[in-house]
Amino acid sequence: MALLPEQLEIASVLNYVPVTEEEGEEPADTSLCNKKIKLVDGWPHITFKGELYRVPTLEEVEEWVFDSVCFTPDEDEVEPDHPHSWLSILGLI
Repeated sequence: MALLPEQLEIASVLNYVPVTEEEGEEPADTSLCNKKIKLVDGWPHITFKGELYRVPTLEEVEEWVFDSVCFTPDEDEVEPDHPHSWLSILGLI
């Protein structure tokens, strides 16, 4: 899902260039991740609450950055700065 028109407007004010369709399908950057990364079939995964979860795509992360909600690896809906949100886990907040 691409950014909504309102999100695109915010992005332009911040001089942010949205990810391209190709970039959007890549895994999110895990260089600042606070969990150990494991590659499964070439895609990064983390262990969260004893389960292995696939790291989200850049497009998913982009949506959460411009939204008021984010998801945890086990799909709970939380605020972006919640300690279990993907944005927190990936070290983006």
